[in-house]
Amino acid sequence: MSTYEPSPADTPADTGRSLFRYVVGDEWADYRAIMAVFADTFFTEFSPDDVARRLADAGHPLGEDVVADRLESLRRWGNLAVSSSVGNPTSLTDYYRRRNRYLITRAGQEVHQVVEGILTRVDEVADVSTGRLRTLLDALVRLAAVDPATIDETELSDLVGAVFDPHQAFTSEITQFFAAINQWQSRYDLSPDELRFFAEVLVGYVGERLDDIERTARPISRRLIELEPSFPTIVERAEQGLASRVDRAGFADEVRVGHRAGSRLDDWDHLCSWFVRSGGRPSRIETLTRDAVAAVRTLTLNLTRLSRAGAAAASRRADLLRLAQLFGDAEPDQLPRLAAAAFGIGPTNHYGVLAADAGDPVATTTPWADAPPAEVPMSIRRRGDTTNRGRPSPVPDRSQETALLRQRRAEERAARTRIDHELLDLDELDGSTVSVAALTRLQEIVGRTLTGLGTAATGARRDDGPLTCHIERTPGRNTRVSCPDGTLALLDLTVALAPRFDTGTDHARAG
Repeated sequence: MSTYEPSPADTPADTGRSLFRYVVGDEWADYRAIMAVFADTFFTEFSPDDVARRLADAGHPLGEDVVADRLESLRRWGNLAVSSSVGNPTSLTDYYRRRNRYLITRAGQEVHQVVEGILTRVDEVADVSTGRLRTLLDALVRLAAVDPATIDETELSDLVGAVFDPHQAFTSEITQFFAAINQWQSRYDLSPDELRFFAEVLVGYVGERLDDIERTARPISRRLIELEPSFPTIVERAEQGLASRVDRAGFADEVRVGHRAGSRLDDWDHLCSWFVRSGGRPSRIETLTRDAVAAVRTLTLNLTRLSRAGAAAASRRADLLRLAQLFGDAEPDQLPRLAAAAFGIGPTNHYGVLAADAGDPVATTTPWADAPPAEVPMSIRRRGDTTNRGRPSPVPDRSQETALLRQRRAEERAARTRIDHELLDLDELDGSTVSVAALTRLQEIVGRTLTGLGTAATGARRDDGPLTCHIERTPGRNTRVSCPDGTLALLDLTVALAPRFDTGTDHARAG
């Protein structure tokens, strides 16, 4: 069994980034299905056998060896943890089976919820509930009606939570909605249904929401200005949660606990920045409103242009598209009659010469119903002419980018070769110290070799690039390889590396 011991120098950002690694690889669908097994069971422990059965029942079968490898990767990234409880095993086999059980971590649960929310609602248009602003205003009114210096601390904490909870939900909704408007304003590929949606629904909806937000934001701004002198007292008495107790106990550096919104002055400053002007700068609500109005104006202009180009009498594009659909659905013997009825033309014969760009295999006497589709330029389809518009785009010179790319690939190959030689030059793997890149390379080789070891075999061999890796089970003997970022511990295993196709012992490096 191999374990990776992270370095204490890892930052929270490094740890947090590792939690999302399972959705960026080629096997992301397998990892997502495994995380769904754990996330739906409220921190229940599962063995690889249990996970494999549940995946099969869900229509996503995976081999037990593959499941075990995926579970170990999720444990290494922090999404899962190994259970420390073995219960009451009845045999040694039962003990090892119980020991190899996994459960989801708190961070893994939160990351899974975020990922699923993005993947399942990526195209969803979220509504903006202006009622949250009215709830926020009511909470500020109740908070202004009490004396923060004498009110019970628990009641004060509840009043502060009633202020910030609707504000956080509202800011998330309005930011996502206005970001969607910003994307819609530059779309030029609207279908007739989308055109009606934007023209008849969205523009009016945005106008109503902006008016409602503006009416409610003004009294919120006045209440916040009135409460500003009381912010220090509110923060001092409302900060009674777990985070404040951890800070007072002196464990802030060892235990990271999130502070409740409203328990710091920065939270109140952030709240004021949404509704109160400061230093001559507009509030965030005013900025979002201004940007939304500009986006809606641009969207309206685009809708007007598109309606004139595709729906009004100035263009017959919609009629021609319908006619093209009729041609596509008609039987071959009906096409000449359909063409005569649509265009008033005679027998369907070609008149003309070969195209100027040559390579046209269609003879001039071939009926158009039997000929392959013709390439019609966009300008003819859209405007009915072939006039060139604008200046021609120069052909980009990408020779420098190509040279840089080739140089980068050559440097990567050279670095890979140096890493392989670094591993081969070691006298012993056990107890050695290598570079971070060499340890990563060693992990790759050992991991791929271990997949062929199985549960009954005593040894395995695998060729990997210019290296050959030999692994043998040696109970009681471990192999440890260190690097500046951590230590790789191979328990009950002995590893030997040699150049590929060289089976002699002179070049082997055993750990």
